[in-house]
Amino acid sequence: MPNEPLCLLAIGAHPDDIEFGCGGILLNEAARGSEIVLVVCSRGEAGTNGSPNEREQEARRAAEMLGAAIAFLDLGGDCHLEVSAAKSIAIAREIRRTRADIVLSPTSSPNQHPDHVVVSQLCRNAARLARYGGLAELGDLAPHTIKQHLEYAITPGAEPPNDFPKIRCDIGARFAGWVALMECHQTQLRTRRYVELQTSRARLLGTESGVEYAQALFPTADFLVDHLGQLLGSIRLF
Repeated sequence: MPNEPLCLLAIGAHPDDIEFGCGGILLNEAARGSEIVLVVCSRGEAGTNGSPNEREQEARRAAEMLGAAIAFLDLGGDCHLEVSAAKSIAIAREIRRTRADIVLSPTSSPNQHPDHVVVSQLCRNAARLARYGGLAELGDLAPHTIKQHLEYAITPGAEPPNDFPKIRCDIGARFAGWVALMECHQTQLRTRRYVELQTSRARLLGTESGVEYAQALFPTADFLVDHLGQLLGSIRLF
């Protein structure tokens, strides 16, 4: 049924990516009973602000606030992530372990932190590998096929071109909670106004859509419907 709770697996390259990029959307899902699992692929080891331990603890506080499980993968560390079969299989293991319905990951737009681009490709690969029954490294877990792989843009430069289709999610009712999630990452707010950047983006998306605040997700494949009654509403007023 379309309104049933889901299992969402949100994957980020760094400890703050998920909260900044799609935190409001995850709060919406948590409020309707969906299971949220966060997977972080580094501890921000190369970051200017905050030690890896501080960054991890900030992410754990945000996960607790969200009511989400969280896991950290050791894939080489911040600024050392690379696309490889072994790293894709490690993420595919998380997909199988969680039996995720939907995977959320960063976009692949080149104008952003290179780790975001790498994790985007790793997740695309992992979503396929998770369903391959003969993959020996994952033989202890049953194959699993996700329903959707959607991507989030962590920064304005990471957004696909304007004509690229997007799903806009109304997060107005979760706005204060989203800000609180982002403010868990105090080390990252020492020198940059990241919260203001993200809320400004959300206000613009919302104003264009006829709501107060919205965040966007970008499909990685076309949708299949049985009939046109399954289509969602449009932001166009016609």
